[in-house]
Amino acid sequence: MGAVFIRKERGFWFIMLAIGVIGFAVAAWTVPDKGGHAFDNWAHDLLTEWRSEGMTAMLRLLSTLGSTAVIAGITLVGAGWFGYRYRWRYAAMLIGSVAAGFLLNTLLKKGFARVRPDTAWELAADGASFPSGNAMLGFVMFGMIIVILVRESSWSGWVKSVISIILALLILLMGLSRIYFHVHYISDVLAGYSAGLAVLAATVLLASRAGRKRGAYTK
Repeated sequence: MGAVFIRKERGFWFIMLAIGVIGFAVAAWTVPDKGGHAFDNWAHDLLTEWRSEGMTAMLRLLSTLGSTAVIAGITLVGAGWFGYRYRWRYAAMLIGSVAAGFLLNTLLKKGFARVRPDTAWELAADGASFPSGNAMLGFVMFGMIIVILVRESSWSGWVKSVISIILALLILLMGLSRIYFHVHYISDVLAGYSAGLAVLAATVLLASRAGRKRGAYTK
């Protein structure tokens, strides 16, 4: 029965990996040579209509949540807690996935070198635009935290569900904040989510394979 579960879970993560890679490929293929396409402009126009003091304050805070320093801090604290509370391989999975995501995002930004929107306001951002680092790293970090909690936590199912929903909303709102302030196009954010999903799935698959070789993977 356990072997069947493992095969099904591996199959699920292979599908997630494929979705992430294909999603990113589509986003990359459709990136215009200059500026944004119609979908990008539509998203900017829509969120411009949502502007308010309260919305701006909330999304500024959520945008900060995706900064390198905050991502690194949450990752290290989470890794320490997971290692102490559960297994240290989960700490390695969290740190390794975020580090891989950061490296891949850096390489992709250099490769595509997409210029950021020229309508940015309220926030200052430098570097290339595609894919969004906030969206990508937020997806990898919070996604891995969800995976580990669902697997290992002894909390009840509804508590896990509530926490997972909250973290998923944080991922979505972090990406939304980058579009709201026009420091990214929506295509940058969607590409970041896709690449983040690919990194997350690849990390889980690699950790699963390593765990089976050591006899440590029991789920």
